[in-house]
Amino acid sequence: MDPPSQIGSFWKASISTALSPPRTNSIDFDQLPCTARRRSSAVNQINFAETSYASQHDSENTSWDQERKAIPTKPTRFNTINFSSRRQSILSSSRIQTRDDYFHERQPSLSESGRLPLSPRSSDFPQESKMGIFSAVNIILGKTVGVGIYSIPSSVFNSVGSVGASILLWVAGCLISYCGLAVYLDLGTGIPKSGGERVYLERIYRKPFKLVSCIFMAYVVLLGISTPICIIFGEYTMYGFGIVPGRWNVRSVAFITITFICVLHARFPRFGQRMINCLSISTIVMLFILVISGIVGAWMRVGVPKHPSDQNLSTAQKNFSNLFAGSSTQPYNYATALIKILYCFRGYSTANQVVTDFRNPIQTLKVAAPLALGIISISYILVIISYFLVVSTDDFRTSGVIIAGHFFRNVFGPVVGENVFPFFIMINAFGNIAATCYAQARVNQELGKEGLIPFSSWLTKKKIWDTPTPGLFIHWFISVLAIILPPPGQIYNFLVDVGGYPISIISVAISLGLIYLRNCPQENWTSHFHAKYPFILVFAASNCLLLVIPWIKPTLARVDSQLQYYAYPATALAVMGSGIIYWGCWAYLEPLLEKMARSGPRANRNNLLVSDTLED
Repeated sequence: MDPPSQIGSFWKASISTALSPPRTNSIDFDQLPCTARRRSSAVNQINFAETSYASQHDSENTSWDQERKAIPTKPTRFNTINFSSRRQSILSSSRIQTRDDYFHERQPSLSESGRLPLSPRSSDFPQESKMGIFSAVNIILGKTVGVGIYSIPSSVFNSVGSVGASILLWVAGCLISYCGLAVYLDLGTGIPKSGGERVYLERIYRKPFKLVSCIFMAYVVLLGISTPICIIFGEYTMYGFGIVPGRWNVRSVAFITITFICVLHARFPRFGQRMINCLSISTIVMLFILVISGIVGAWMRVGVPKHPSDQNLSTAQKNFSNLFAGSSTQPYNYATALIKILYCFRGYSTANQVVTDFRNPIQTLKVAAPLALGIISISYILVIISYFLVVSTDDFRTSGVIIAGHFFRNVFGPVVGENVFPFFIMINAFGNIAATCYAQARVNQELGKEGLIPFSSWLTKKKIWDTPTPGLFIHWFISVLAIILPPPGQIYNFLVDVGGYPISIISVAISLGLIYLRNCPQENWTSHFHAKYPFILVFAASNCLLLVIPWIKPTLARVDSQLQYYAYPATALAVMGSGIIYWGCWAYLEPLLEKMARSGPRANRNNLLVSDTLED
């Protein structure tokens, strides 16, 4: 071939390559755990069509590169070419079906290589900068152990009516949480990629394309905020320093707290991880102190009347003499109490949201998550028993959310108890905020990388790989709006209820989806942890219960809310429904507008530029 012919072939091939649409589908194949960015011994065993194609044309590419250096180019003229929209090309049903077939044919079994490669988004990053098992356990502890264990037990007791029923219900909450953890381990070891439930939902419900991702995004961005715990931190800060809590002093502390934590995670990510480790350890140490204090209080016979009488019994003897006296016979009471208990365990799936930040994602997930949940479960049950060793049932009925305050008062006296208790809550709340910001920012970042969040092109630009600053900004911005804008009242308790309802919907969806994946041979599902079917069914059934109970009208009106009983589930469904509307705009309206823009004068000018380039 003579040089002019080679030059013409080079330009035609370059323009054809630039104008060809990228490969897309409901499953991002460049991000599958079976497709590593770097070559390794495990990946080299997988024969991809692209690899064989590239090897056949290495010589041609080399000759083209040599000739291209001698040819003057005009890159600025190509920058104005209006390329076809990526989303428009991936929404065609034939394209989606083709890529689904490719997935089933090309995805290798995880057992072929013997060891699953690291998650593709993080395999190129230095392993020494990632988190190990210790940090993974701490981030789960920080996200799970908040202020619920210090405030929920009295409400649970008032619902079920007896000491024995309360303890058994907390044990049931531990078992249900372990069933849920089995589901998350099965999915997490099968798809070790950050993003949490979105990754699993997108893998299971692939059609319509990205619909479940948009619904999940509406929940995470709008409801996965740190506002309620920030407000609690502000209230106990005022209480600890002897200041009367007001509307704006509490909100100011909440604003400063979340701003400080988000800036810390963005500018000093390694220090942010160490801070989470320290706060999580402090949280467990405080629970251990509370358990030891309860044992000491029982040994000191707390509650014995000063004047001897015929019934010279301590609080522990009174509470444990007849464990099931006064137990409720209404199933609704047990269901509502179980909802509150499961709220205290939410957070055991945090490791699934940041799995690509681990050195060895699968092994770390399999060890850290059960270990963290085991520590939490044992600590919770021992703390509940300690409460009943020191606090009388009458105090349980009247204490409300400050049951831990009564505990410290009975053991250490009114002065020490009133000064120590607020700082316990502050440390737990601060650690929970730090872990929540860290995890939710990773989820927001993954949504941005998928192009789902508006103006998400800048979300992928990070100064360093482990600092998703745009995701932190989104979490900070929505949380600050929820801190400042709502009027005074019970809006923050309402936010807690609204944020919990979508979690039950997602839990049911991924549980049933896991059953589908494991029973459908075409899905070719493999993972390094196999959840037992009874665990999956228990987890799905318990969350179905949490979906139905809020729609049942209670016999007595709620004293902690002036809203209707169905307000928070209806609001949660409305928020998730907004994701469907957004998906319609993202999938159809925006590509239509882009197509109309391409058909205008600017598109004609771009076509002229292409023609001029071909002539040159």
